[in-house]
Amino acid sequence: MTAKLIGVCMVVGAASAGGGLAAQKVRLGYERLRCLQRIICQLRSEIQYARACLPEAFQRIGTVSESPYKEWLLSMAERMEERRGLTFAQIWEERTWEYLKDAGIPSESVKRLAGFGGQFGTADVSLQVRALDLYQEEVGRTMEELRGEMQMKIRLCHCLGVMSGIFVAVLLL
Repeated sequence: MTAKLIGVCMVVGAASAGGGLAAQKVRLGYERLRCLQRIICQLRSEIQYARACLPEAFQRIGTVSESPYKEWLLSMAERMEERRGLTFAQIWEERTWEYLKDAGIPSESVKRLAGFGGQFGTADVSLQVRALDLYQEEVGRTMEELRGEMQMKIRLCHCLGVMSGIFVAVLLL
């Protein structure tokens, strides 16, 4: 009897931990978007106030950013310095998909970010700043939507983890 009870506790505990991991994934997506929002703000400042060219701005911000944004920004700076005949939009899209596709950011946000390079890289300073402002607003709206859904999804993940553990335990008994 005690072996069965220990087994039931282990099954419920493992399923609950799985629910906790799913909830953590939801939180990670929100945190990654918040970090992206800070990077966009820093990029805006580098362009508007420091008058930095894009590779230089990416290099500065990339050195102080956390992973995966660090690798993303530094690779874009490196790729732009190589001058292999690619447009900025092509470099931006390529590097965004390569480094941020599996970074925990919601896929719709990665898709919008990849498309943003076409609006951002071909403009003068004032248009670049305006494009960054518009994108910043878009990220803010996305974060607001996620924040509304996040608590419900987190609770749902925890409940489903516990309930599935109980269900499996009942089936095993």
